[in-house]
Amino acid sequence: MNNPYGYILLIFISAGLPACTNSLYVKTGPQINISKSILEAENIDSIIRPYRNELAEKMNVEVAKSEVNFIVQRPSSNLMNWMADAVFTNQTKNVKLSYPTFCLLNTGGIRSSLGIGKVSLGDLYKLMPFDNSIVWIRLPISTLESIESYIAKSGGEPISNISIVENHIQFNGFDRSQTTEFWVITSDYLYNGGDHMDFFQEGLEIIETNTLIRDAIIEEAKNQVILNNDEKSRIK
Repeated sequence: MNNPYGYILLIFISAGLPACTNSLYVKTGPQINISKSILEAENIDSIIRPYRNELAEKMNVEVAKSEVNFIVQRPSSNLMNWMADAVFTNQTKNVKLSYPTFCLLNTGGIRSSLGIGKVSLGDLYKLMPFDNSIVWIRLPISTLESIESYIAKSGGEPISNISIVENHIQFNGFDRSQTTEFWVITSDYLYNGGDHMDFFQEGLEIIETNTLIRDAIIEEAKNQVILNNDEKSRIK
C-alpha cells in the first residue's frame, strides 16, 4: 500500500524580505513507500500468532470448579483463607510438625478474584501473577507480638493454621505458653522485607523451597477439584 500523499512538502517562509514582498518556496521530497514496513509487521505477527494461540489454549484449560464467588475482603475472606490454606497444605502434607507452624501471606499479593463455575489455569495466573517462591522461616516467640501488631494495623492478612482473637495469635494444636520458637510459611518477597514485614529479619533459620506460590495453588486446586470454601473469619 502506497502513502496517499505522494510527496512531503517542506514549506519555508522567507522572513528576511519586506512584508509586501514575502516569497514562498516549496521543496519536494522523494515519495515514501511504507508497504515494506507493513509487510514486515504482518510477517512478525504470522510468526507470533501460533504461539499466542497455543498459550491462550493452555491458559483456558480447566483446573477446578468453584461453587461460590471467592473474594478478597479484610480482615478475612474465603479467598484469603483458600490461598493461605492451599500453600500451607501443599507444604505440610508430608511433614510432621514439631513446632507451631502457620502460613502468612499478604492481601496485596492477591491480584484477582474467582467466580462461580470453571476455574482455569489463566484464572490462577491472574490471582497470583508474580513468581514469588515459598520459604519457611523459624522465628523466636518474641517476634509473635510484632506479627500481631502488624496484622492489627494492616486490617487483616491471609493466614492458615492459626486464628487471631483480639490481636492475640492462637496456634492450632500447640500451647503458646509452652512455645519458644515457631515456623512461618510465607513468600520470599515478604521475607525480604516486602510490605514492611520486618519481623522476618529476626529469623533463626530459613528454608528456601524454590516452589512458586502460584504452582502450589494450582496443584492444590487440581487436588480439590471443587475449591474448598471456608468463609469463617480467622481474625476477630
